[in-house]
Amino acid sequence: MIKHFLTAFALTLLAPLALAQSTTADDAEAFVQTQANQVIETLTALNAGQTDLPTVQAEFRQRIDALADVDRISNFVLGRYRRSASEDELDAFRSAFRTYAISVYESELSAYAGQQLDVTGSVTRNPGDYIVQSRVYGGPNGEEFDVNWRILETDGQLKAVDVEVLGVWLAQTQREQILAVIGNNRGDVSAATSMLRNRAPGEDA
Repeated sequence: MIKHFLTAFALTLLAPLALAQSTTADDAEAFVQTQANQVIETLTALNAGQTDLPTVQAEFRQRIDALADVDRISNFVLGRYRRSASEDELDAFRSAFRTYAISVYESELSAYAGQQLDVTGSVTRNPGDYIVQSRVYGGPNGEEFDVNWRILETDGQLKAVDVEVLGVWLAQTQREQILAVIGNNRGDVSAATSMLRNRAPGEDA
């Protein structure tokens, strides 16, 4: 499902809010279009037999390493429970969280050859804070729908912090689910770690 893919994309790029004023809405639109084009080109090459799945997987892992700050992602997702967790618990959660995001990429890759994404406009919420609007279309099932990207400038760089698909902001939804799991287990962060490991192929529960 395209939703799963975009969920992973949003989560791997998640970063906290930051005040910044050196970018423009045009920069944010170009950022989204460039990132989308790179994904599409890789998947098109896979579909055409010009590359293989392990190569594509490696490229996505490099993208995650280049664009994601796992510590900051974890701080956002864990919310108030970050302060009560031990460093060992935090390290285990961060590892499981990253593996989960990568596993979503890897399990969904073959379904997206032929998809296209066109940026259609943007709204500036505050300096360095944008909603970039886009349209996804094409592919074997002929799906077509709008996708909105929350883009923030953090430490001088633009990053996507959330994606809205079919009216649902995906990263926020994931955060709510993880916090619910921890809350239902009396603040035990390892419960969320176990949940993510159970979702991610190749990880022990």
